[in-house]
Amino acid sequence: MNRFKTMLRGRTNMLMGQLKQEIGYATGLRRLERQGIAQEMRGFSQTARLHRMAAAEPAEQG
Repeated sequence: MNRFKTMLRGRTNMLMGQLKQEIGYATGLRRLERQGIAQEMRGFSQTARLHRMAAAEPAEQG
């Protein structure tokens, strides 16, 4: 998967996780709130993976 897709998928998971958390909190559905936390953490790990991929590449000399 290329960088753009990884970044987009990570940011989408973070946003959807935050939405699930807020909806779960507002409606009192603790399960939905916990699912939101898990999805947000998944998004954080995907973006961290992207940063690790960028750091592992040698610097381009131009």
